Amino acid sequence: MAENASPGNHRSARTDLLPALADVFQNMGYDGATLSLLAAATGLSRASLYHHFPGGKAEMAAALLRDAVVELEQSAFSRLAGTLPADERLAAFVDGFSDYVHEGEGRCLIAVLATGSAGAVHGTTIAGQFAEWSHRLAATFEECGYKPKRAGRAATDLLTGLYGALQLATLLKDPSVFRAQLKRLKKRLPA
Repeated sequence: MAENASPGNHRSARTDLLPALADVFQNMGYDGATLSLLAAATGLSRASLYHHFPGGKAEMAAALLRDAVVELEQSAFSRLAGTLPADERLAAFVDGFSDYVHEGEGRCLIAVLATGSAGAVHGTTIAGQFAEWSHRLAATFEECGYKPKRAGRAATDLLTGLYGALQLATLLKDPSVFRAQLKRLKKRLPA
């Protein structure tokens, strides 16, 4: 990879490295993603990787976390807004989450970065983001006629169902587990 000192090219080069870094973090977890593995995945030396991310692995994880939040927002949570009836927006949210995790074949990088030593660094940011997302989900359930406490529980149950199914599919190496749970979750949504 050609190095160029201009700030715009540096940002572009960093952005180009993120997918390879994300693969390592998703497959190895934060603690297992060594600098050697990260450098090998990007095709750079460790020194060149530090050139792009002077803060090391923590800076890489922070950049990946920002991108993952944007991606999950665009794929799923943004579907809670709009003019469609609330029940249709909830179903669209579930479909968007499924798209985000490639129908159970992928992982949620945000969840990966919430565990291990990365959780100590990024856990508060992640918890705050999920609290905001959970609030938006609950508000959508309220639009379907749920009382506030029930709407909050429904939002928590939906997120638990999605993430639990994703984790079990990962553990079993069987994405069909996620897809089957997704169908059950959608049937339980307000109609």
